[in-house]
Amino acid sequence: MPELPEVETVVNELNRKLKNRKIKSVKVNAPKIIGVGPATLPPARRVESKKALKFIKLLQGLAIIGVKRRAKLIIINLSRPSSTLPLLPLHQDFGGQAGEGKEVKTLFSLLVHLKMTGQFIFEDQAQRRKTGGAYRLLNKKTAPLIKLPSKHTHVIFKFFDRSTLYFNDVRKFGYLKLVHNDEINQVKELNDYGPEPLDVKFTPGHFVTAAQKCPKRKIKQVLMDNKIVVGIGNIYSDEILFHSGVRPTRIVKSLSQKELSTVYKWIKPVLINGIKAKGSSVGDFVRTDGSWGQMGKFHFVYGRRGQKCKKCGTIIESIKLGGRTGSFCPKCQK
Repeated sequence: MPELPEVETVVNELNRKLKNRKIKSVKVNAPKIIGVGPATLPPARRVESKKALKFIKLLQGLAIIGVKRRAKLIIINLSRPSSTLPLLPLHQDFGGQAGEGKEVKTLFSLLVHLKMTGQFIFEDQAQRRKTGGAYRLLNKKTAPLIKLPSKHTHVIFKFFDRSTLYFNDVRKFGYLKLVHNDEINQVKELNDYGPEPLDVKFTPGHFVTAAQKCPKRKIKQVLMDNKIVVGIGNIYSDEILFHSGVRPTRIVKSLSQKELSTVYKWIKPVLINGIKAKGSSVGDFVRTDGSWGQMGKFHFVYGRRGQKCKKCGTIIESIKLGGRTGSFCPKCQK
């Protein structure tokens, strides 16, 4: 599943590429992955054609005013351009000369969760000429080139400048939910999230106190709890704990205040390095142009079971923790 650095990479790229583009049409090939309104989409989703038609109708003609992130959730803010802004220049922000200095307020937010295998691919004319519309959507050099749209392309956004945004999802666990701005406070996912790890408000005291409230839980599970800190999953919890010198199996009550503070100290650097490297391309994660993130080259333990530790040469081991795998160096981590 894409984690904070991967989602941040997608958000930064979408914000740059989509801002001020106006939606001409939307095609929904898999109605069960889309929703309208703040309600949570249940795991067993029904196919509702009426819902898809409403989703399409509401999005047509809207302009994208920005893309941001909350936890692993992508938030695409949309508004209806005024009559003076039927089509916005590609590189001119709202509030510029054409907007007469007025702030354009969000009318709808499109909330997107990539889950396990969700992908956004953006194509303009230059990208089409470069790729021929074909992409290697699995992170293997031997993976076939796939032309879009493919059988795994479930939502297609077309813009007035002939550019296209594809949403692909092999396993269909992801979702796109359109929520009116008046109802955004009712979205359960947003209300349940804890602090952002890169926010200045996320302090050592906050993390240590929150962790100590669940003394019997394993530290890896604490790091992956979105109510304690958002955006950290299997990849980056392993890497954070390696640099902290703490095994993923340690329960919180066995950790000293100093050890917990050390775990906190490594959260931000590891995530920031992940963002700089454009994420870890493992499994199905690709950037919005189909290229791969480079963080995997710098992993110390994640995905390296049976290989030598980059620091001490000891063989990396792994263990199952509640259905997830925790990898660690038995010498560097105590």
